[in-house]
Amino acid sequence: MSGGEVVRLHTEDVRAKNSMNESSIILALQKMLASPVGVAIAVFWARWLIYLYIPLALLARKTKKLHHAVYEASWAAALAFSMSTLLAGFIGRVRPYLAVQGVVALVPPNIQAGSFPSSHTAIAFGVAAALAFADTRVGVAAFVMALFVALGRVAAGMHYPTDVIGGAAVGLISFAIVRAIHRGLARV
Repeated sequence: MSGGEVVRLHTEDVRAKNSMNESSIILALQKMLASPVGVAIAVFWARWLIYLYIPLALLARKTKKLHHAVYEASWAAALAFSMSTLLAGFIGRVRPYLAVQGVVALVPPNIQAGSFPSSHTAIAFGVAAALAFADTRVGVAAFVMALFVALGRVAAGMHYPTDVIGGAAVGLISFAIVRAIHRGLARV
């Protein structure tokens, strides 16, 4: 066996172990939330919690301090969605409920075919970063919501843990890009 084959086999072995660990996390979450109340909580976090950013942003917009943050949050959400959708299509990772025996899809899948990165998580973290940049208290609440969105997406069988970590990174990068553009335009 050549050195290249050994490296390839080792890499495949590491990927298989990581996938099994991620699958175990999803299965454990689904087992923990197996009651009707637990499923309802997971579904709410995975599918509906992200919409609570709208009233949060509308309330935040009433203060002058957060007025521009709401616009940046909107642009960060749009950019995060676009980037995560493009990446997911390019990477093409199969969703856990399709790839792992025993994982159940608790919510209907969205139009994005790929699992990595999570677009819901990307949007949630992009919005949270924009709000946190302007107001720490509002930002803490927004980041807590973003964490629950991410946890819900994993518990619902839509994503692996690394998918939501990737989504969080895409969201934070999206906000950084929007913030840099906004600062650049303010100087003009």
